[in-house]
Amino acid sequence: MTAGAQPTGRSKARLTITLSPDVIDRLDRLIDQGLLSNRSQAIETLLRRSLRPTVTTAVILAGGDHNGSTSPALSPIDGQSLMARTILHLVEFGIRSFVVLAGPNEADIKRLVGYGEGLGASITYLEERSKLGTAGALKLAQAYIGEEPFLVIHGDVLTDIDIADFIAFHLNENTIATIAVKPRQAEKRYGQVLLQGNRITNFLERGREAGISIVNTGVYLFQPAVFGMIGQGESSQLEGDVFPKLARMGELSAFLFQGIWYDISSPKNYRKAKMRWSERGE
Repeated sequence: MTAGAQPTGRSKARLTITLSPDVIDRLDRLIDQGLLSNRSQAIETLLRRSLRPTVTTAVILAGGDHNGSTSPALSPIDGQSLMARTILHLVEFGIRSFVVLAGPNEADIKRLVGYGEGLGASITYLEERSKLGTAGALKLAQAYIGEEPFLVIHGDVLTDIDIADFIAFHLNENTIATIAVKPRQAEKRYGQVLLQGNRITNFLERGREAGISIVNTGVYLFQPAVFGMIGQGESSQLEGDVFPKLARMGELSAFLFQGIWYDISSPKNYRKAKMRWSERGE
């Protein structure tokens, strides 16, 4: 990068910089998505964000009971377990600290990924002594989060979502929570959202099926303030208890993305996911 500077007023300086094409493309994508108005604002905004804490911690919810069958987090995707692929994908974006709530799957997950030594990560496992639901389980991770925003992902999700774009969007929205969502033919097995602009005005639990909908992908960004909405040791759900309340408060945003996403908890989706993942470079 080359730069020259001269004052353009009391508080600003003019810079001339040279950027690689891939960086310019990412800036233009932020502008096209309406997150920023021009390249100058994009560069300034991203520089400001780089000088303050960003997302370095992720919580993986992989403790579901699968009626004696193998946890989706253990399922192989192109030679690696889904859990390993998820961690490696997040590590690419600077997330190094992981809190895993694995429930009855903990021993098997540890055998596959250990404590993250071979993945460039550090993994802490937390025990859920009783069934607490997705929100109650997340509450257990509070002591490991600190003051930064953090990512949460379900252990049965295969995705190539661009985490950098997701984080930039979340910080720009300035809400307590942001859900990554996708347009999809409505299915009862997915929670659905109603949107006004980028804000979610209503969060519908699983069980409704009508036309094309915007569905919850199970990938979230939270501010630590979310913990104040979850009771200690109480069984509660993000989908049924926390998200609807955040939507009513105007504190729930939606990040719409078009990349690969599959919930592989069903055999049909697992087969589709493996095929799509093997074809992604073609």
